[in-house]
Amino acid sequence: MDKNIENIARLTENVDKLLGETGRLRGRDVELRTGLMLQEWLRRHAPEYEVFMWDGAGADLLVEGKGVLASIEITIKPKAEDIRQIKSGVGAVMDDWGRKPGLLIVYSRSGVIPKKVAEVAEKMGVKPARRPADIKRMLDLQSSSH
Repeated sequence: MDKNIENIARLTENVDKLLGETGRLRGRDVELRTGLMLQEWLRRHAPEYEVFMWDGAGADLLVEGKGVLASIEITIKPKAEDIRQIKSGVGAVMDDWGRKPGLLIVYSRSGVIPKKVAEVAEKMGVKPARRPADIKRMLDLQSSSH
């Protein structure tokens, strides 16, 4: 009987690890597919900006143009941790890119931005976006303030 309990405990632990890894891979897949979609959308609707897939800390995408550098964190539905992650990654982007991003955006693939997350984002200077057009509008506003 004790052997069965041990086997069930090991099996449960392995299933938990697999579920965690599956969730991580699903998130990476969404980031990649959404990043490609945003890259294509901006290429067609905002060719004055260049979009770079970013694999470093602090962003999933970097967008540069018209004097603006933006870091974009892609999420299915943003959490407070996503806001902290993009904010804490500013130094890493600056070190690797040679320039500090002046615009921090968290993109919600689902279009859902929980109220508490929006409040955290506002306090930390991160702009939430629900659609590609939101990103273009933010970029244009930032460039006109330069």
